[in-house]
Amino acid sequence: MAAIELEKIVKNYGSFRAVKGIDLDVRDGEFVAFVGPSGCGKSTLLRMIAGLEEISGGTLKIDGRVVNDLEPKHRDIAMVFQDYALYPHMSVADNIGFGLKMRGMSAGERRRQVEEAADILQITQLLDRKPGQLSGGQRQRVAMGRAIVRRPKVFLFDEPLSNLDAKLRVDMRTQIKRLHSMLKTTMVYVTHDQVEAMTLADRVVILKDGELIQQGAPVDVYTVPETRFVGEFIGSPKMNVLAAETGAVDGKSTALVGETRIPLGQTRLAEDRRILVGVRPEHLIRCPTDEAMIRVTVDVLEPLGSDTMAICMLGDQEITARLAPDPDLRPGMPLDLKVKPADIHLFDASTGNRI
Repeated sequence: MAAIELEKIVKNYGSFRAVKGIDLDVRDGEFVAFVGPSGCGKSTLLRMIAGLEEISGGTLKIDGRVVNDLEPKHRDIAMVFQDYALYPHMSVADNIGFGLKMRGMSAGERRRQVEEAADILQITQLLDRKPGQLSGGQRQRVAMGRAIVRRPKVFLFDEPLSNLDAKLRVDMRTQIKRLHSMLKTTMVYVTHDQVEAMTLADRVVILKDGELIQQGAPVDVYTVPETRFVGEFIGSPKMNVLAAETGAVDGKSTALVGETRIPLGQTRLAEDRRILVGVRPEHLIRCPTDEAMIRVTVDVLEPLGSDTMAICMLGDQEITARLAPDPDLRPGMPLDLKVKPADIHLFDASTGNRI
C-alpha cells in the first residue's frame, strides 16, 4: 500500500490549462473519489497519477518517491478502465493472469493467484469462459481481477461502471466497496456520478474547471457545501437554490423569496442583501397550513414508489420536494411546506460562496 502526494500539479494542452495547481494527499489505504462534471480535469488527473499523461508542472509522489518521470510499469499501480480492455480470444483465467505470465511467473503459481482473485470477486465459475460469453458486470469483475493479481500499491479506477445498466452499477458498487474493505489498498476512483462517489469513497474530491473546489467525507460535503456548485452537484435530487433578498421580522433575519418570507433562525444578515437560499428536497416537510413557511403550487409529480418528487412553483421559481407517497396529490393544487432553519444553506448571490 502507499500514500499519494500531489503538489501543485498542472496539466497544459498548449495554451489551455486543464489542471490548475492541484494540492492533494491521499492517505495509505484510503479510498478517494474524484468527482465533477465533464471536462473538470478528473480523468486527466488520474491519468497523470498513472503515468499515462505527462505532468506539466508540480510534483507527484507515490509511497514517498517522486514519480513524475517514471513510466507506468514502474509506478506499482493497477488501473481499471470503463471499457474493460479484455483479450477476446483468451479465457477469463488467461486474461486475469496475462500480466503475471509476462513477468515470467510459473503456471502453477499463476493459476493459484488467478483462482484467489476469482474467489474474491465471485467469478470462479467463469474462469474457462471467453469475454464474449460474459455480461458487462462480469467483464468488469474480470478486469478488476487482472488488477488484483498484480498486488499493486495503488488501484486507479477510471469511470469503471459507466457502461453498465442501473442495476449492475449498484451491484458493482457493492463489489468495489467490499474489495476495498478486504484488500485495504489505496484506491483513487474517477466518476461523474456523485452517487457513486458518495457511496464508495472515504473522501470525495470535487473538481470544476481544473480546480479542486472542496474535499471531505461524503457526509461533510453534503451537509456543509462550501459553494452553490457543490450544493447543487452533491445530493440527488439536487439542492433547490432560490434567489432571495434578506429582511427582518421582529429583529430576526429572513429571506424574502418573491412574496414568501423564510425565517433564517439564528443567522444574522444585513437587510436588503441579495442571497441564494439552498434547501434540499428531502428537507422540505409537508405540514398544516398554520405551520407553513412556504406555500407552493404543484406543477409535476414523479412517483418513485417509496417516495414522490413534487416539482412545484414558488412564484416564478421552481422548487422540488421529496415527499411520502400520497394519491391525493395533484398538479395545480397548493402545497404547504416548512424547513428547519438548520437545514437552510445560504450563498452569496454574486460569488456563490457559502455565507
